[in-house]
Amino acid sequence: MLPPRKQQKENRVSDGEADIVEFLAGKAKAAWDDPENSRPYLLSFTGPDFREAGINYQSALIGERLKAFVERTEGENSYRVVKHPTQSAKIGLVPWGVDFQFEDVGTPTARARDRQDRHAGQGSILIEFLNALSALPERDLEGMVIPARVLVKLAKKK
Repeated sequence: MLPPRKQQKENRVSDGEADIVEFLAGKAKAAWDDPENSRPYLLSFTGPDFREAGINYQSALIGERLKAFVERTEGENSYRVVKHPTQSAKIGLVPWGVDFQFEDVGTPTARARDRQDRHAGQGSILIEFLNALSALPERDLEGMVIPARVLVKLAKKK
C-alpha cells in the first residue's frame, strides 16, 4: 500500500504540459518495467531524453522548474515522485502504483570519502607533538611559547 500522497491534482495542465506528463510517465514505466533492472526514472536523465524526443519542455513550463512541475503533476494517471533521503539531487519517477523508496545506506558520498582520504594525514604530526607536550611536567610547560605559524605548519604536514 502506498503512503498517503497527493492524489490527482485539481490544477489543470495545458496541452504542452500534458504531453510532458505523458512522456515522463512513459519513461517512468519503461525504467520500472525493465526486467533486468527495475529502477526509478531519474530526473537527471530528462535533458538528453527530451532533446532526443524533440520536446522543448522549458517553453511549455514557462519558467517552472522541472522538479516543481513533476511534484505538481504527480498523480494516479501519471507517476509518483520519489526522493532520496540524503541526496537532494536524486529525484526519480516511478509508475503511480509502485511502492518504492531509495535506500539510505548511511555511507558517505564518494566526494566526502575523497575529501576524508585527502585530509586523513593532515594534523597527525601536530597531534603527536601535542601528545608529547602533554607528557611533560607542569614546570617544564610554564612559560613555553610556541608561535602559531609553527603549529599551522605542523597541522598542514602529512
